[in-house]
Amino acid sequence: MKKNDYLPGLLWLLLGAAVMAVSYRMSLGTLHTPGPGLMPFLLGSLLILVSLPIFVGSLLRLKQGPGTAREAGIWTGVEFKNVLVILISMIGYALLLERLGFLLAAFLFLFTLLATFDSRRWFLALGASFLTILITYLLFVVALKVELPHGLLRLG
Repeated sequence: MKKNDYLPGLLWLLLGAAVMAVSYRMSLGTLHTPGPGLMPFLLGSLLILVSLPIFVGSLLRLKQGPGTAREAGIWTGVEFKNVLVILISMIGYALLLERLGFLLAAFLFLFTLLATFDSRRWFLALGASFLTILITYLLFVVALKVELPHGLLRLG
């Protein structure tokens, strides 16, 4: 965390407060009969909760004065190849979801990400992708009866 993180911290605090204010006007309801504003209100509260330490911590570091250690830039250590793979994978997933269906598109997306970040163990990426998609399918389609895009595969 840097000294000058107080501005982004303040921005997220204000955004969380604005979300809470707007959602409060939408009617929160009760826990037994939630209104349309309850979930955004809780998310706004969570946003404030996670941004408060950033804001307060950066203000405390500002009070300490200039430090001796030089702070790294925002792009230091970023591997742009990985960022590009993630971006292309996300766009590809969005474009292929309806055509290939959830099972194939999600499997390819997950396998691409896992294999990219640990290319030495592609067989583990293959197994982890398959297992994740299988569990997701069983949970959502079988247990919760959610209809996901079928695409090329017609199961159930």
